Amino acid sequence: IALIMMFGSIAYAGELKVGIVDVQRALNESEIGKKAKPELEGVIKKRQTEIDQKMLAKNRLAQELERQQLVLKEDEYNKKQEELEGMERELERLISDSNAEIQKLQREKETGILKDLDAIIMQMGKEGGFSLILPAEAIIYFGEGMDITDKVLERYVKSGGAQKGKDAPK
Repeated sequence: IALIMMFGSIAYAGELKVGIVDVQRALNESEIGKKAKPELEGVIKKRQTEIDQKMLAKNRLAQELERQQLVLKEDEYNKKQEELEGMERELERLISDSNAEIQKLQREKETGILKDLDAIIMQMGKEGGFSLILPAEAIIYFGEGMDITDKVLERYVKSGGAQKGKDAPK
């Protein structure tokens, strides 16, 4: 109801001009975003390889422990069981650390682009007489001509945003 009242009061005061920006598309199609993607994929692949190697070693130990369960002395069995549990904890920690590293890297890459895009969107809103510019991700339907993502990207490139990728934090 509050949104309806807000839109109603804006519409009553004058023409309501709404723009929609697909922020995710802008991130993906910007030069910095395109350059960041392979770097991020490289980190993901490297971390996945490490995880796969640790998991393989853990599985080998588990199989060995299972095969030797009846022939090992109790203290030897317990020692190998503790080693296996340690490997499982190490693997969980590696997965958690890898996910955190990837999320941090992704946030770092996106933050600079988003700041630049926000500034451009604000400027375009003022210059274009927009009453409201909304992210496409929050909208279920919008009419033709409301999407200004291409114009935002065009202005981003003209502003030199595409070249900033060379100096972006790594």
